[in-house]
Amino acid sequence: MFSGHGIVYGIILCGYFFLTHTIQANAQHIAMQNPSMEGRPGKGIIPAPWFITAGTPDTQPGILGVLQSPSAGNSYIGMHSGKEFLEGFGQQLPQSLTPHTTYVLSFDMAFTANYLYPACYGNLAIYGGNTPGDTAALLWSSGNFTHTDWQRYHAVFSATAAWRYISFWAYPVAPCNKSQFGIALLIDHFSAIDELILPAATATVKPCSCEAVTDGRILLHVAGGVPPFQYRLNKGLWQTDSVFTRLPTGPYIGEIMDSHGFGASVDIVVTSPWKNCLVVLPTAFTPNNDGQNDIFRPKVYDDIHDYRLRVYDRWGNLVFTSQTPDAGWNGTFRGSPAGVQSYVYICSYTDSRQETHLQKGSVLLLR
Repeated sequence: MFSGHGIVYGIILCGYFFLTHTIQANAQHIAMQNPSMEGRPGKGIIPAPWFITAGTPDTQPGILGVLQSPSAGNSYIGMHSGKEFLEGFGQQLPQSLTPHTTYVLSFDMAFTANYLYPACYGNLAIYGGNTPGDTAALLWSSGNFTHTDWQRYHAVFSATAAWRYISFWAYPVAPCNKSQFGIALLIDHFSAIDELILPAATATVKPCSCEAVTDGRILLHVAGGVPPFQYRLNKGLWQTDSVFTRLPTGPYIGEIMDSHGFGASVDIVVTSPWKNCLVVLPTAFTPNNDGQNDIFRPKVYDDIHDYRLRVYDRWGNLVFTSQTPDAGWNGTFRGSPAGVQSYVYICSYTDSRQETHLQKGSVLLLR
């Protein structure tokens, strides 16, 4: 699912596959320590190197009746707060946030309706500071939520100073008529803190060989964003492979999504240069390395298989053989230039209609 903060870009680049996803090399990436909150469940304790900033956060599950399974690993942190009682925890970052830089931090959260006391909602506040528990700057707030299943959040914030500490608080923003500790939340599965560089998508396209076949290919590329990436075509299932094959002609919408839920899309059209399916072999070629007609090979406008090409000289010597139409004869024989003369070829293949073909003819080698 795309984040609400995602911005969509789209351009198309046609041709054969030659690009890979690119990421800005100098983008800041601050790894959180113990991101899945692994530790022994217990009341009023949290696993190192996390530390308590206020109250008595718990390492869950199984404490005070909270039985939610972790979203990652074996444990997570639970907190509840009220107007006169706050709970929070934090961590010292391995490197400071850079002032005036925008970041994204992802994590899973859930609400629990009872955390020793009945609760009304969950709300998380994230602060930056320069000492443990410092709330010098409010970086982000989730707003009230009441979903009891794990959901992924993507906190986007800008640093106003070189904050070295980050802390997370169950923070009341509205009264609760159920109890004095009516704000409760569960949190797990932190990502790294990544400098926010929104992804952009492009695509390279291999056209269908002819209109009657489905051998088109699309390769999606990503610039920016944070890996790992997921890819899909036309609102289909997400996949980790950026290549889509066996496609018919027609329009497509390619989408990518990065690890923080930011996405981009690109409009694509798979075309075909030929209406009729056929395989054409040239009658002459000039292997003089001028980049023009240097290789003897067929022009294939079909989805063929079981291909084999054999070339013989006038004395019946086999001078070249290939089992793929992409590999053609460059006009050499046993490492030396072959003579200027006519050569006989035999080309066999099975076409897209599963019909077998045997094409024989001659080709003139010129220099």
